[in-house]
Amino acid sequence: MTRTAETAPNAVVLGVDLAQSSDYTAIVVSEIIRTDSNHYVTRAIQRWQPARYQLVVDRVAQMLPKLREGVHVLQPNGTNYDYVRPTVTVVIDRTGVGRAVGDMFSEAKLDCRLELVTITSGHQVNRDEDGGWLVPKKDLMDAALVVMQNGRLAIAEQTPHAATLRAEMQSFRRRTSLAGRETFAAGDDWRREGRHDDIVLGQALALWAAEQPKPSGLVPGFLYAQAFAGLL
Repeated sequence: MTRTAETAPNAVVLGVDLAQSSDYTAIVVSEIIRTDSNHYVTRAIQRWQPARYQLVVDRVAQMLPKLREGVHVLQPNGTNYDYVRPTVTVVIDRTGVGRAVGDMFSEAKLDCRLELVTITSGHQVNRDEDGGWLVPKKDLMDAALVVMQNGRLAIAEQTPHAATLRAEMQSFRRRTSLAGRETFAAGDDWRREGRHDDIVLGQALALWAAEQPKPSGLVPGFLYAQAFAGLL
C-alpha cells in the first residue's frame, strides 16, 4: 500500500559497536526528530555474538531496505506528490577490529551514508587518511551525555534490550581522576574487562554522528514508527 504524508520521513542513524573476542556486537537504531534541538527515539536494538564480521555487514544490509522505505509527500500545491526516502547513516566503531572490517562495510556499497570511527585518547576530532573519523573518547561521550541529560533521547517501550540500555545509561557517568584526566564509565569503569557496554556505546556513536553540524534547510519529518516494526 502506498503511504503518503505531508512532510518528509525522519532520518535514521545506526550506531554499530563491533564485538571483540567474546563480547557482543550491538546495533542501535535511532530516529532523528529534527527540531531546533534534535530529539531522538531509539526504535530498535540488536545484540548478539556473530561468528564473523561479515555476518554484521549482512545484518546491516538486511535492515536497510526497511529503514529506507519512502513515502509520497504532498507538495504545497496540494495535488502532486514526491517520493521521498529517509536518509540513513550507519556509524561503525572500528577501534579494536582494524581497518579490514571497516573496508568490508565500505566494499559492501550499502544503501546508506557510512561513517567509520576510530576512538582515540586525543583532544581533537580529525579525519584519517581513508576518510574515516578519529574521535576522542571525550567528544564521543560528551555528545551522548548532553543529549541524555537534556532529555532529548527517548527509548521506545517495545524495543528489545530497552531495559538494558536504560540501566547502562543510568550508570553511565563522567568521572574526573585525581590527576585531572577525564574518564568515562558505564558502571564502575569504562570498557572494563568483563563488563558489557556495547549497547550504550552503540547509542553514543549514533548520537555523536547525529549531533554533528548539518547543512541548513532541513525540515521536520513525521514520526514513522511502523517503519521500524520489522527490526524489533
